[in-house]
Amino acid sequence: MTRKPWMTLSPPAHIVERFFAKHGRAGLVLPDGWYGRPFDSLFALTSAVDLPDGLKIEIEGGRELICEGNVTIVKTEFEEYPALRIEGFKSGNPHDGVVDRQNYGESGAVVLVS
Repeated sequence: MTRKPWMTLSPPAHIVERFFAKHGRAGLVLPDGWYGRPFDSLFALTSAVDLPDGLKIEIEGGRELICEGNVTIVKTEFEEYPALRIEGFKSGNPHDGVVDRQNYGESGAVVLVS
């Protein structure tokens, strides 16, 4: 039986923190595909911060994902795994450290897969 997605009402950063507190590590699916190897590249959360216009998620290794815009989070499943779908933003930019900044799609959704 597959769970139906449902919207959450808590602040986005709090939802991300609770998801990682429960599951420990997660894979990252960006608008243009997996970040790293599917189901092999799992990351721990370093921090999640609500921004005035979006959300910033930092995962281990100094990688940041910045979602700018009206962010909403939906609890769902990815294949049979628990997941958070982050949507409603206009751009998402994960980057490693300070120098290596990449844009992975102007819109769409980001999925954290446990």
